[in-house]
Amino acid sequence: MDQKLIQQVTKLVTELVRNERKRQFANEQTWRVKNTKLLLKNYDILTEHSKDIDTDIDRYLNDVFSKDDLKLRSIAGYKARTKKMMEYTDLMLQAYHNYSQKRDDATKRRYYIIRHLYVEPMKLTLLQIADHFGVSERTVMRDQKEAVKEFSIFLFGIVSLEEMVS
Repeated sequence: MDQKLIQQVTKLVTELVRNERKRQFANEQTWRVKNTKLLLKNYDILTEHSKDIDTDIDRYLNDVFSKDDLKLRSIAGYKARTKKMMEYTDLMLQAYHNYSQKRDDATKRRYYIIRHLYVEPMKLTLLQIADHFGVSERTVMRDQKEAVKEFSIFLFGIVSLEEMVS
């Protein structure tokens, strides 16, 4: 092969690899935001489900199940992981709150939206939140979307931060 053909092939392969990485990156970003929103939408159910779970799995299993029953052990493990996930979520909600208190009014509003649409026992509607802040419902919907992305950074760390920058 001549040098010019090798350069063209190399350029084409590089372009294909770059495009594939961008596609994978976009899929991961979509996955994180989707999972964050799913977690928030089901916050009440997951919190209630994990309230009375003992996270010391082995002690729990010794008291209730025989160690030979792998299916029951697996179910207990899922419940324990759910409890730990919800503890982590609450910790990240607190971190998001602390972050928002040091930022501008829009960031504080986005935290408020997450809190009152998903977390608080008495949920507010988009219209109620819009009235509270004296903004339009479209602004609240835009803030909701942005808040889920911001909260994803707290849940998933540096990878989500890289996604926000790009």
